[in-house]
Amino acid sequence: MPTIPTQEEEFKSEIKERSEEELLEEEIRNQQTIDIFVESDKNWC
Repeated sequence: MPTIPTQEEEFKSEIKERSEEELLEEEIRNQQTIDIFVESDKNWC
């Protein structure tokens, strides 16, 4: 029989899920920044 998660467990799960999403978004922004620098460097050569 499945157990019903407590409010605290649901809250922790939501925080973890949001954190993973934020990390992914940050990783994408970082890659975009790297791409911009690489393109910029190509234009200087």
